[in-house]
Amino acid sequence: MRVAIDATPLIGIRTGIGVFVEGLLHSIREMEDRENRVEMAEYTLSLRARMRGQTRGTWVPIPAAQAPVLWRLLNAPKIERFLGKVDVVHGTNFVVPPSTCPRVLTIHDLSFLGDYPGAGRFNRRLHLSVRKAVESGATIHTISNFVGEEIRDKYGATDVRVVYPGISQSSTRSTSTIPMIVAVGTTQQRKGITELVKAFEILANHHKEAELQIVGPPGDSESQVVDCINRLPLEIQSRVHRVGYVDRQERDRLIADAMILAHPSYYEGFGLPVIEAMSMGTPVVTTTGGAIPEVVGDAALTVAPGQVEALAAALLELLNDERSRNTLISAGLNRSRKFNWSNSAQGMIDLYTSLA
Repeated sequence: MRVAIDATPLIGIRTGIGVFVEGLLHSIREMEDRENRVEMAEYTLSLRARMRGQTRGTWVPIPAAQAPVLWRLLNAPKIERFLGKVDVVHGTNFVVPPSTCPRVLTIHDLSFLGDYPGAGRFNRRLHLSVRKAVESGATIHTISNFVGEEIRDKYGATDVRVVYPGISQSSTRSTSTIPMIVAVGTTQQRKGITELVKAFEILANHHKEAELQIVGPPGDSESQVVDCINRLPLEIQSRVHRVGYVDRQERDRLIADAMILAHPSYYEGFGLPVIEAMSMGTPVVTTTGGAIPEVVGDAALTVAPGQVEALAAALLELLNDERSRNTLISAGLNRSRKFNWSNSAQGMIDLYTSLA
């Protein structure tokens, strides 16, 4: 079975989608070598990737920004023109090309619709791409039951398959005794980082040693986050650190070195950082936004999105209560084992096989 998989998300700064694609490709390669069931025909829409040798697949000579428009309006060119015969095509980043074979489109979340508190702007391009894929009969893959129900409700999709992503189980284990809170992710409005800074101001008045690290590349609310930090009293401001983007190894170290991971998002299709933190033994305080309750189960403290005082109280409770932290560490380690790349890759191979 020859499967064409879009590797474009591997280019540039690695976001959650890129982490998913990297883990999926690596795990399927291992099964490919071991069982000889799947041959991957990776492709990318990025000329930069081709020039820099960042992927081993085929460069499709269509600019990534224009591909959805061409494929949606013209239904051409078909992917076989560039890759030859394939049995299944998998679009991993909201776009799946026209093809004569079965197609799979991964939809990680519906944040682009912008219809929830804290949402960004409506993204017409992504909306039309998803609608076209559904109307043309593509099988929809998503990463949580929550998003699956959203897709059925908003797009009328009938063939929706849920396969959870995996995480790379880290050998790093938290042994932190420093009252450090870490938040990981792009500073998008929906991530709730401004609310986290406000919550930290409240708890910092009750815990004089607590610190906050905000790790990740700038997003659409970066200026608001920075302004919020700059308005803090100087003593509290000195305990807030805007770290920015770091590589995966450093990111894992910062999570493991923290006493708590805070993930105050308004909406998530999955929420990889919370499970990654659990796998390292770092307790999690997060929200009930989107798929997060489905993912964390009872292994995290959760509050309603946007509730600054409740977030501050939950963080302060964990900082002050070692027994509660230890309970969440144990529950989190157990919960994280549910999400591994072997299961995820097998689930995707089963999906491809059912269509080929």
